[in-house]
Amino acid sequence: MKKIVVLISNIGTGTNLQAIIDGVKSGKINATIAAVVSDSPDAKGLERAKKHNLPVEIVPKKEDLLPLLKKINPDYVCLAGWKQIILDKVIDAFPDQILNTHPGLIPDSMTGVVNNPDGTDALWNKGKMTNKAIQNFLDSHASYAGCTNHFLSHEFDFGPVLGRCFEKIRKGDTVESLYKRLKVKENKLYVDVLAKLCSSCQRGMEDRFNVLVIGSNGREHALAVAYAKSNKVKKVIMTPGNGLTDFKNPKINRRTIFLRKIKNYPEVAMLDFDGIVEVCKKEKIDLVDVAQDDVIAAGYVDKLGKLGIAVFGPTQRASELEWDKQWARNFMVKYNLPVPKFKSFNNKEKAIFYVNSLPNKVLYIKAAGLALGKGVIRAENKREAVDAIHAMRKFGKSGETFLIEEALIGEEFSLFAICDGESFVITKSAQDHKRIFDGDKGPNTGGVGSVAPTGVVTAAILRIIKTTIIKPVIEGMKKERRPFKGILYLGGMLTEQGVKIIEFNCRWGDPEAEVILPSIKTDYLTITESVLHGKLNNLKIKMDNKVRISVAGCSKGYPGDYSKVLGKEIFGLLETMRIPGISIFGSGIKRERERFFVSGGRVFHLVAEGKNILEARKKAYQAMALISIEGDNLHFRKDIGWRDLERMKQ
Repeated sequence: MKKIVVLISNIGTGTNLQAIIDGVKSGKINATIAAVVSDSPDAKGLERAKKHNLPVEIVPKKEDLLPLLKKINPDYVCLAGWKQIILDKVIDAFPDQILNTHPGLIPDSMTGVVNNPDGTDALWNKGKMTNKAIQNFLDSHASYAGCTNHFLSHEFDFGPVLGRCFEKIRKGDTVESLYKRLKVKENKLYVDVLAKLCSSCQRGMEDRFNVLVIGSNGREHALAVAYAKSNKVKKVIMTPGNGLTDFKNPKINRRTIFLRKIKNYPEVAMLDFDGIVEVCKKEKIDLVDVAQDDVIAAGYVDKLGKLGIAVFGPTQRASELEWDKQWARNFMVKYNLPVPKFKSFNNKEKAIFYVNSLPNKVLYIKAAGLALGKGVIRAENKREAVDAIHAMRKFGKSGETFLIEEALIGEEFSLFAICDGESFVITKSAQDHKRIFDGDKGPNTGGVGSVAPTGVVTAAILRIIKTTIIKPVIEGMKKERRPFKGILYLGGMLTEQGVKIIEFNCRWGDPEAEVILPSIKTDYLTITESVLHGKLNNLKIKMDNKVRISVAGCSKGYPGDYSKVLGKEIFGLLETMRIPGISIFGSGIKRERERFFVSGGRVFHLVAEGKNILEARKKAYQAMALISIEGDNLHFRKDIGWRDLERMKQ
């Protein structure tokens, strides 16, 4: 049974307190009220508390609230008309445990909008209380009034939303008549939210999930934030993480409510299996998200599963779709999937003889194994193809076997499906920008920018992909006794002959994750649980309608030699974090207090959101203009999203 403290004052009538009392007495709320705390001895709610023999405390000074709450140690603190400012240190001491009812409709993100039942934009009423908030509904000629129950955050009148209610505004409504009807729904909402939080089958703060995300790049940072947003998650551990994943600054970073859950283990490398197992034991990890391609290929899903740890991701056998391009292409041919013409080799002389037997045309030489997204070389002619064959040696074991494929002509895209071995759900399409220079020139990188969604994947194209590619893959993997559970990443190309498969990966892409994960409105832990339990077909996954663009800030010289940039200071990140609609995901970055330094080739990913590509792109590049690396060593592409921008102009 949970323990609740209710905070009241003399500005309310005590109806929310009474609703909570009634909910506890009826058994709907599985909790006890440990204390009713008022900042004033003349609060009307105190009469209700005394009537029901509830402990009462008077705390006139806001500084005295935290010592009292620590003494009581409640599971949840319920604001019910409390008028004092809740200090940041109180919020930090009770993360995701302080509930408030706001007389307005708080969005899920700082730049978001809530839709009324009739589709119109709802009013946030930020900064307005009681009668003033209700009057604003009337003055704004809103179609609906409403209120939001939410966890308190450092950001004023904001925080993770637990529930909302709406009340249709009637002709001739006054503040009194409208507030009277809304109050009934507000009281019921508070009880319903507490009933859910305190139910015997609902995890409380002490038994919520502890999640481990393996990795250090922007993708893993975006995943950690997605998990941290879940009210079902207590903490997120990252091995090793980076200098931004555990950065906490409530005065600057609006997302502190989520980020304070994240903790790094920088001393534990991604492929340090024993170290990761020790972290799982120490931090009592309930779920591991393997996240990264090398980790998946190393069989961590299988290894951790044998230790009784729940893991999100495909098994080593299922992930052969990614880590062995030769096996993957043969699988695609077996199940009649649309692939380019290809031939695989492990002998350079035979490969060169094959190239010389072909017409002089563009080819791709691909390392069969994993190569950090850089194992594909485009050859414009036979000479370059031969050079690329010799270059396979730089990929070590991954390049011992390689493929020679015809070059497809068309437009590339990425598409992501969440799969549970039987069912799948498509999220959003995206378009990665792999080449280092504008105009898609220069060597391949791990990805220096992306857009989601991309207009190249129309509704008609999506239907074709679902029926002719994703569905056959899931069914084929099941027949091969390698059921695919996790994230299936289709790297595709739209050609004149239709959609062709460039490759499959078995995890979120990077930088696609940074523009897709923030758009998922459904609780991300709920999604992973449904996959693990094979119940994905029972879950409706909701996505927002925003367009997001990611621009990677890179060390000058990347993907070649960027060693001279390592250790250089990065300027402007803190200022950029203040901008609404901008997120920064770390990658090759170290932190010393509130100073940031380069530690890799792709340093950070800046993500901007907007109603369309034009707005998102404008925000992104205005924000990038604020950032620099000591010695003029910041490189980024200035044309991310150019194809979708051209489509918008047509």
